[in-house]
Order: sequence, then structure tokens, then C-alpha cells
Amino acid sequence: MSVDPEVLVEMLKERLLVVQQMSAAQSWNLLNRQLAGGAEFEIQRIEQEIAATGDSHAFGHVIEEAHERLKEARAGMATCGAQCAALERRLEELDRCIATGR
Repeated sequence: MSVDPEVLVEMLKERLLVVQQMSAAQSWNLLNRQLAGGAEFEIQRIEQEIAATGDSHAFGHVIEEAHERLKEARAGMATCGAQCAALERRLEELDRCIATGR
């Protein structure tokens, strides 16, 4: 089946946009992974300091902030994961339409 060249161009433009959106979401996901890793590392360091000094009160606020950053980074990763999954489904749909000429 032959597809109208203008329609094909529009589908390809939309496909490019979806790929760009996926790339942006994956970049945000990578950043969130880095932030989560940094927060986990900081939590471990603080816990070691507490174990060494026995002074958990002095580190309470700092460890609380690190746990909050970890929570936010994990939430960001979940959001990015859901966004990427939706974009992948859209990309598959576009690819099917392009392949069948619809």
C-alpha cells in the first residue's frame, strides 16, 4: 500500500519528536540515578560516623536530608520510567503505522 508522502513525513517528524522526548526522559533518569547514588553514599558515610562516635543527635538533621534526597531521586526515577514506557509504546505504534503505510 502506498502512503501519501506528506503523511509519511508527518509521521516521521512525530517519531523524531518521540525519540527526542525519550532521550530527555532517559537523561533525567540518569541524573536521578546519580543523585540517588550520592544520597545513598552520604547516608552510609553518616551511619559510619554515628557508629564511630555514637553521636546520632549531631547527625540527625543531615541524615534526614539525605534520606529525603534519596526519596525524591527514587520518585524521579519512577516518574521517568513511566514516562519512558509510555513513549516506547507510542514509538512502537508509530513504527507500525509507518511500516504498514497508515
